[in-house]
Amino acid sequence: MKPLFERIAVIGLGLLGGSVAAAARLRGVATTVAGASRSKEARDFALRRQWVDEVGNAMEAASGADLV
Repeated sequence: MKPLFERIAVIGLGLLGGSVAAAARLRGVATTVAGASRSKEARDFALRRQWVDEVGNAMEAASGADLV
């Protein structure tokens, strides 16, 4: 199945945002899932779990995103 979006950004990788990122990854909604969080622990956790392809600040994550 072809992804609906080239890039999505999830701002906030806590319980809700992390769940959205994980579901997007699992269902292949986007080619690239970018995440942003003020918490270094949340960013590292999301990367380790492969919920996101990259992390950064909100502006970096949203840059070029089709869906935020």
